[in-house]
Amino acid sequence: MQEKNAPKMPAKTLYSYSNGTSSSHITSFATVSFDIKTKEKMLKLKSAVRAIVKKNIKTPEKLLEYVEKSGTKVIKRFNADKILALVGEQEGFITPKSGFEALYLNLVLMGKFSFNTKEMFVLRDLPVNIYIMSHQFHKWYAYKLKLPGYDEKTQENFKKVFEFADAQKVKTLSYADVMSLKEAVRRDLDAIDFVLELSREQEGAQKGLEKIKNGESATV
Repeated sequence: MQEKNAPKMPAKTLYSYSNGTSSSHITSFATVSFDIKTKEKMLKLKSAVRAIVKKNIKTPEKLLEYVEKSGTKVIKRFNADKILALVGEQEGFITPKSGFEALYLNLVLMGKFSFNTKEMFVLRDLPVNIYIMSHQFHKWYAYKLKLPGYDEKTQENFKKVFEFADAQKVKTLSYADVMSLKEAVRRDLDAIDFVLELSREQEGAQKGLEKIKNGESATV
C-alpha cells in the first residue's frame, strides 16, 4: 500500500537532442524520440526523387541540369577527384564548408578568396552514371529539404565514422554529436537503398524486354 500511494519521482532528463525536425531525450526512465516532421520529409523525398530520376533514367545528365536550375553550382574539372581528395571529399555532392578547406576549394575551383562555400556538385567531365548520380542526387535533395545530418560538424564526423570504432574516440562525442552522426548515416543509407531499389527495377525491366524480344511472356 505504501508503494502504491507513494508519490512518483519525475523523470530526470539526462541528455537531450533536437535538430528542428526530430528530437530525442534520454531520461532516467527511458529514451523518448519525436521525429514526425523528419518522417514526413522522408516520404516527400522518396516520392520526389523517384519521379525525377525515373523521368531521366536514360538521360542522367539532366539531373545535373535540375541541380543547377535549383541554385546549386555544378563544377566539372578533369582532375576533380584529385582536387577533392586533398580535403577528404569524393566526387559528387559537397555540403557547405568553412575555414581553410573552403578557402582551398574556392581558390582552386572558382578562383575567389572566401572562407565559406555553399553546397555544390564537383565531378570530372565524364559520362554520368545513372546509379552513382542517383545516389548523390538523393543526398542533395535530402539536403535541400533540410533533413538533419548535413551540418558541417556532422559531415566531418561522418567522413571519419570508422575511426569511432575506437572506444576512446567515441568518448569524445557528445550525445548531440552521436545523434547527429546517426542522422548522417541514415541519409547515406537512404540514398543507397534508393539506388538498390532502382537497380532492381531496371534489371527487372531489362529482363522483361528481353523476354518480349524473344516472344516470351514478360510476366515477372
